Amino acid sequence: MLHYLDEEGKKKICYGTDGQSINYEDTALLNYRKVESWDLLISEVIQFAEKYGVNGVHLDNGQAWPQINEIDLEELMRLDVDGQPAYTPADVLNGEIVIRNENCGYWNTNTMETYPNPFFIKLCRALWTAQPDFMIMGECWGGFKFENRHILLSRSGIIPRMFKLPQAISSVFGKRLFKDGRVIQGEKESVKAINDWFEKSKRQFLPEGSILVQSSSAHQWPYPAYLYGKGTWAAVDILYFMPDVPITFMGEIDGEVYRIENTQVF
Repeated sequence: MLHYLDEEGKKKICYGTDGQSINYEDTALLNYRKVESWDLLISEVIQFAEKYGVNGVHLDNGQAWPQINEIDLEELMRLDVDGQPAYTPADVLNGEIVIRNENCGYWNTNTMETYPNPFFIKLCRALWTAQPDFMIMGECWGGFKFENRHILLSRSGIIPRMFKLPQAISSVFGKRLFKDGRVIQGEKESVKAINDWFEKSKRQFLPEGSILVQSSSAHQWPYPAYLYGKGTWAAVDILYFMPDVPITFMGEIDGEVYRIENTQVF
């Protein structure tokens, strides 16, 4: 597991993040500087697929895998009171203590514009060796510091699942959708917002034969029937006539909408 120092300088486990059904302390980040962590994750996916007979997986926040944080060199190079190093050379090499939320590794290098993600390459090759038709789909949210991640995922064997189109369509109806589930009323944009989305997707840089999956919504957003009202069918037509493969949610085509516990989660 991965560790960091809290405000008092105590060594703590790097927890994951809050979710809709998982509490903060129920998750922990693995140290993806170690190949053992890569092998562990891949073996568990293969065992899961074999046990339950599934032919694909969905990677939440796939645009950030593997998450590798910056090494806390000040701590790892610290000397104890007897003058001896507090950590071994292996601890330093493996980055046992990190600075939270400061990413590095593949996603923080210039080589990602040229080379595919080595973690995804290893994952795909192992899964396709076990099941040649296995499908790996990865969330790809984009945004600041995540531009063009769908191109990098496609080059690495992952099918990107995109969320930009519903955000563009919502802006035409005067609504802004945020990744955290917020829906804010604002000024209505012109239909040029949809054209801008298409132009910014930079499809000419995608590998030949690549597939993009475009979501009609996300699990923290309302369904289209709630977002667009009488414009729902027009929005659905846009989704289905665009070049991406559309993906919908259970009950969505029946016009259902659910609100869970509070006004921000649908």
